[in-house]
Amino acid sequence: MQATAPHVWTLKAGADRRFRAGHPWIYSNELAHSPRTTPQGAAVEAGDPVELRDADGRFLARGYGHPGTLIAFRALGRDPAEAEPWGAAGLLARLRRAAALRRALGLGAVSHRLIFGEADDLPGLVVERYRVRAADGAPAQALVLQQHTAGAERLHEALLAALQALVEAEHAADGAAPPWERTAVVLRNDVSARKLEGLGDDPAGARVLREAPGLDAARAEILVAAPPQSGLDGVPFRVDLVGGQKTGFYLDQAANVRLAAGLLAPMLRQGVLGEPGTPGAPSSPLRILDLFAYVGQWGAQLSRVALRAHGAAQRPVQVTALDASATALELAAANVAAAGAACEPVRADAMERLGDLPPRGYDVVVADPPAFIKGRKAYHAGRAAYVKLNAAALRLVRPGGLVVTCSCSQLLDEADFAAVLHKAAGRAEVPVRWLARGGQAPDHPVLAGFPEGHYLKCWVGLVG
Repeated sequence: MQATAPHVWTLKAGADRRFRAGHPWIYSNELAHSPRTTPQGAAVEAGDPVELRDADGRFLARGYGHPGTLIAFRALGRDPAEAEPWGAAGLLARLRRAAALRRALGLGAVSHRLIFGEADDLPGLVVERYRVRAADGAPAQALVLQQHTAGAERLHEALLAALQALVEAEHAADGAAPPWERTAVVLRNDVSARKLEGLGDDPAGARVLREAPGLDAARAEILVAAPPQSGLDGVPFRVDLVGGQKTGFYLDQAANVRLAAGLLAPMLRQGVLGEPGTPGAPSSPLRILDLFAYVGQWGAQLSRVALRAHGAAQRPVQVTALDASATALELAAANVAAAGAACEPVRADAMERLGDLPPRGYDVVVADPPAFIKGRKAYHAGRAAYVKLNAAALRLVRPGGLVVTCSCSQLLDEADFAAVLHKAAGRAEVPVRWLARGGQAPDHPVLAGFPEGHYLKCWVGLVG
């Protein structure tokens, strides 16, 4: 975004209440004028810097605007003393603040989401920081960027400069942190949300902007947070940061993996979840079904915990990984094998294959589908799909087994998801006791006053 005087936009009387309460957006019908021009008649282009004022002309915030979308204004900062929150200094300050929070959360040494849009005062922007095991063994990392809005895209050059400044400062403070020379940058602008901003499809939206020695972003080995009871500080995963789903890995599930693993381990040790067998005579494998497995995050992580709880000789683990992508399944099989478990990859549409799987055949079933509800028009069909999926998943869990079920549809709130699960249990005629509920990991914080930032739900239950 160029250094230029921002447009001044004014709200209708009373339209500032929700914004003052913490919401970072202004809708076009809340403006006292057309978003296509300023009150002075200047034309407004998508992503232009804007200073927002209330009906009495008092300063509210600075951010960027869009003349052709329902969300007309997105706030970058509310401090009147910060003249250019879109400038290099403003971006660097936000990156430093976000990085300090992730270090405080104990995520500094493993992969994490560095920037989560509005929650980090950078609306429309996602930055993932992947800690990578490079071929030469030296510290390396990959930064994966997503720019969902015209305003975020206008920040691109300044953002790259700010990221370089952040990385160089971190390396100067701690020599073990990767320097800029060991930092790859990947752009993942292959997201459908950009269409709403008039940005359209970018056929080159997934590409490597900057390479690093010994690091192949399309075949990277990243280090992610280890689940409890695993005895590890970090866990390696093979991923594709260029062509894989989203940004290559679902970092938002880290807290939910920990939640499920924290329940699984003591249940196995205490014999609540199946019998381990007698010494010298291994029992039947612990069977895990990973639906929509992608790169096998759930199957691999839960396998590590199960094998540590019992030992591979005492009770081996068998993971059935089901996904529609052959590439994802190849990575899933490798990741599950690295965890010490056997993997049966099944390439299929999970919603079509559920009826072919053995009923009551698995000790643990994980259902972590993509968003079934991507817009309000898809709500009813998507909700029905969640009911169908969860009813089928519950029928696959053997008595005394665990079910882990998730939804990343923001429009399906927690109460709706609870109703879906209640209906699914009734349809499956399977008793279930819900033991715990989770959500997105803490590196995906939710801004107070902005419920749209909460999207991920996770429930863990014991099936009768």
